[in-house]
Parts: sequence; structure tokens; C-alpha cells
Amino acid sequence: MVWKSPITEMGRRCSNLSVAGCVTFLLVEDDPNDVLMLELEFQRIPAHIRLVSVYDGSEAMQYLQGLGKFIDAKKYPHPDVILLDLKMPRINGFEFLEWLRTKSPGQCRFIPVVIMSSSALREDVDRAYSLGANSYLVKPVQWTLFQQRIQALGIYWAEHVEKP
Repeated sequence: MVWKSPITEMGRRCSNLSVAGCVTFLLVEDDPNDVLMLELEFQRIPAHIRLVSVYDGSEAMQYLQGLGKFIDAKKYPHPDVILLDLKMPRINGFEFLEWLRTKSPGQCRFIPVVIMSSSALREDVDRAYSLGANSYLVKPVQWTLFQQRIQALGIYWAEHVEKP
């Protein structure tokens, strides 16, 4: 499932085509509720953000390689940041992260990856960082905490970071 969200806030819009100053987040997440929650919170951010969602690591690999339904690079632009769940069917987050950092096409290896997982297990955190994650965010159960973290994440990556 590919879910594209041209987000509008205060008259600002990030189209499906490449826009200067627009940050593209690739969300790799199998839970449609989490996808919807991210969409809602990114709408509250006064920044140019494009959120594209794929269902699992396998679809994320196809997206980054421009294969199958992702062949149109204007429609499916290179992401600036990957938001990655760990527990997914087919190819999980760990397997995807290992592929991204060791076998993916050239520049894809430098894309920042933020893990977004419900797991706070030390072994999951350590494994994610050892595979090349740039950040590890535990999804909070409390809605207001989730809102605050997602908004801060969006603002940070959209407005304060030089991306590769």
C-alpha cells in the first residue's frame, strides 16, 4: 500500500512532485492507525512535508530502487528521511535497515533513518543502532506525548537539519 499525503497547513502545500524546500518522509509502517496518526500530526506542522507510506521493508526496497509501481521518480521522489517500524511482515525493520546500509543503491545508504517502534527492549535499540539507525523513538502509549514527539520530529527534520 502506498499512501501519499500532500499536506496543507496555513496555505503551504507540498505536491507529489519535487518541490524545493519540501522534505519527503518515507514511512515504513504496517499499522494503518499509526500511518493516520503521523499524517494528522504532520498536518499541524507549518513546514513543507510530503509523507509517503509503504507497508513493509519489501515495499520500501522497491520504492528506493524505483521498481514496479515506484518507477516514476517524480511521483515517488527520493526520501530525505525514513521513518521505520521494526515489527512488520515479510521484511522487518532490522532486515530493511541492514539492506539499506549495505546493499541499497549508492546515495540511499546515507538517508537518515528514525526508528519508530513500540519496543523499548535494550536489545532492539542496540541492534537498530548497530545496523545504522540515526535515531530510535519509542512510540508512546499516551496520545499527547505521541503528538508532541511527531511534531518535534517533523520540525527538526524539515527545518533544522542539512540532509545528505
